[in-house]
Amino acid sequence: MVDQEVPFVSKKRILLIGSILILICISLLGRLFFIQIIKKDEYSKKAVQQRLMTIPLDIERGDIFDKNMIPFTGREIKKYIIVYPDYIQDNNAVASVISKLSGTSYEDVLKELDSDADTLEFIYEKENEELLDLIEAGKLKGVIAIEKNHRYSDKSIGRHVIGYISKSDKNGEMGIERSMDNYLSSASGRSLIAVVDSSKNIIPGLGFRKVETNSNGLNYGIKLTLDYHIQKIVEQVMKDNKVNGAVIVMDVKTGEILAMASHPHYEQDDIQKYINSNGEELINKCIWPYDLGSVFKIVVAAAAIESGKIDLDQKYKCEGSIDVGNSKINCSTHESHKDREITIDEAFALSCNTAFVKIGMELGAETILDMAKKLGLGEKQCFELLEEKSGYIPKPEEEGIGNISIGQGKIQVTPLQVTSMVSTIANNGIKYNSRLVDELINEDGATVKKIDKGHPKIALSPTTAYRLKKMLRDVVTYGTGKQADIGAQLGGSSGKTGTAETGIDNGRIIHGWFTGFIPSNNPQYAITVFINNGRSGGRSAAPVFRQIGEAIIKNIKR
Repeated sequence: MVDQEVPFVSKKRILLIGSILILICISLLGRLFFIQIIKKDEYSKKAVQQRLMTIPLDIERGDIFDKNMIPFTGREIKKYIIVYPDYIQDNNAVASVISKLSGTSYEDVLKELDSDADTLEFIYEKENEELLDLIEAGKLKGVIAIEKNHRYSDKSIGRHVIGYISKSDKNGEMGIERSMDNYLSSASGRSLIAVVDSSKNIIPGLGFRKVETNSNGLNYGIKLTLDYHIQKIVEQVMKDNKVNGAVIVMDVKTGEILAMASHPHYEQDDIQKYINSNGEELINKCIWPYDLGSVFKIVVAAAAIESGKIDLDQKYKCEGSIDVGNSKINCSTHESHKDREITIDEAFALSCNTAFVKIGMELGAETILDMAKKLGLGEKQCFELLEEKSGYIPKPEEEGIGNISIGQGKIQVTPLQVTSMVSTIANNGIKYNSRLVDELINEDGATVKKIDKGHPKIALSPTTAYRLKKMLRDVVTYGTGKQADIGAQLGGSSGKTGTAETGIDNGRIIHGWFTGFIPSNNPQYAITVFINNGRSGGRSAAPVFRQIGEAIIKNIKR
């Protein structure tokens, strides 16, 4: 047997191998120390996050406030069932529970669960502890019950001003919601954090945690010029009188819109039901053009006084009608002044068509129509409402002087334009921009940006404005607008009636107008009342003006 030779290992090689092993151990210990001590919190957080699921709850949207920071939106807290279809395991069971809690039919719930929506919301009012316990215990996968602010309610006011957002993408579709969408659309929102198992099923009993989504921007709100209490007064009077039309209240000294209401209104959460309606619920009549009728005599009178083209002491005889070209224009108030000659002031108070056609013929169409534009008729007034129409003031060659003199024919204006015109007269001829948005504010209500008011301009001389104010007061004291007077003890009313024939549909459609200001002795509020097919401005619109004026003076402190 031959002995095998044992390999010789030098001391140097043994030392080298030992050193390498020591370095490896030190490296491993260092890495372990780094993970266990230095990076402990970070890796623990990641481990937890692997067991957490973030579920979008809602997208925050800035609220809309009145001038005194009274909210128009988010005033009501409602109970919601939030459903995440991707996490549902049994559609039939979920549909059954939601149907019983919300009152929505089982079939309709099932249809929504089968849609492509990422999230579904159902409002519920019925308290069924057994069913709610199922949800709270996590036995219905993908379903939670929460409380949160509801943007609109059945008691919401100012609906045509506020507008609405779409249910799908939450973008503003009308009113301030639309025009200020870039500011109201939030850069942040809220989410629910839920603990899930390896199959992403929510683990019952561990609950949810509501968190704010990180944002690099601010949540803005909008402060309007509207006064919540005046808006409420206006809408209540319109409701009591079953008004189909529009009312605007404006601050004479600033041009700020204090109230803007259009009836009939609509449900902001259920727009679909009005899409094919012929009830004009979605039309803001305050910024929609209509035939004006005798309210346009304000423009003719202003042109007569300002231009100096006619003798203001001249008297006119009303024969009950007047022929202009191939047309005959009747005077519906002829009986009140048939036995005497009247001045321009009396013709204005009694709304004599014959006298004003004669005055119009002396002035000429161009002088009158230029004054209409100077007073803002036929032009958009409020950039914050994208739905606003400009109306139409025809060119001199487009309309006969007979129709122009009494506000008929192609002349169409909006109630907002009329309110601005009367406000200018009440403010001694100084015209302010009509304003609806006052400030952009942050979450704490602090001002972020003050909306530029623009610069006032002189539309009428003080002398013209003074005479027009006296003429508007005469309308109420002895003319066609007696039913608009709030009484001397409240300062009196001034204004002008309008009755505008606008077409034939099984008889004439006649709009009723009254526009003016209160109190007469110290003008603060310009108010316009428009009643769709109101037949007579003096009998339909004037009493509504009076009721609104009385309520404002008695209840609003300035």
